[in-house]
Amino acid sequence: MKCVKCGSENVNCTTSAVVKSVRRSFLWNLFMICITGGLWLLWMLVRRRKEKVIMITTATCNDCGRSWEVKR
Repeated sequence: MKCVKCGSENVNCTTSAVVKSVRRSFLWNLFMICITGGLWLLWMLVRRRKEKVIMITTATCNDCGRSWEVKR
């Protein structure tokens, strides 16, 4: 792999996991509360939040110090 800025091949790659929570919009929740007569509100309090783990690979040039995200 070559550096985008200086063209050096002295590049270090690191991978990290990022946890991202998935949420519904306010209007969606309000709509569901109205449709279900308030049962959706109970469901929101009981259920667990949905989380999604995203793996991000970052490359850093050891010569010039530039870092960028590696696309798969």
